[in-house]
Amino acid sequence: MGRHTQEVQLKRSKLTILIFMGLIISTIGGYLLIHRQGSQQKLIPKIETKADISLEEIHYVETKGKKKEWELKAKVAQHFIHEDLTLLKDLMVTFYPGEGRIVTMKGEKGSIKGKKEIEVRGNVVITSSDGYRVVTNSLHYDETRRQIYTSDPVLIERKGMRVKGIGLLVDLKKGRLYIQKKVDTVIEG
Repeated sequence: MGRHTQEVQLKRSKLTILIFMGLIISTIGGYLLIHRQGSQQKLIPKIETKADISLEEIHYVETKGKKKEWELKAKVAQHFIHEDLTLLKDLMVTFYPGEGRIVTMKGEKGSIKGKKEIEVRGNVVITSSDGYRVVTNSLHYDETRRQIYTSDPVLIERKGMRVKGIGLLVDLKKGRLYIQKKVDTVIEG
């Protein structure tokens, strides 16, 4: 495989990962910001917490027409009204972007602060049906700057490609993905 072909393939891989990460973080934030206002009907007895709203075993499916767009599952969701904070435990979000593709993100914990800051942490793994896998310990989304970032080690894999490094910055405005330091890339061909 020629050097030019590898560069094009790596650029395509980065763009695909960038799009998936932006879609995942934006969708989780949008869901929690919209859905928490309508969740009053599904209240369960208050768990031992200071949360204003506590829900267990969440399963929410977002559809457009008859097409499933995405779904969220979480063991626990807690919302603190005065802090404008929502916490999730053991979450999994599955996206259905079309053409039979599926993208799934799992994490141990998630939080949304206000309408602008989203964080997923604890063994964060993003997988796609076309073979991409992103692994890190945390991902943050800042709506104001339109950036997804982590200072943790990150691993991006696909058949024939493996990129490792420390720190990740996805600039959604520029459409760029940066691994900040100690980058190690292996392309097999």
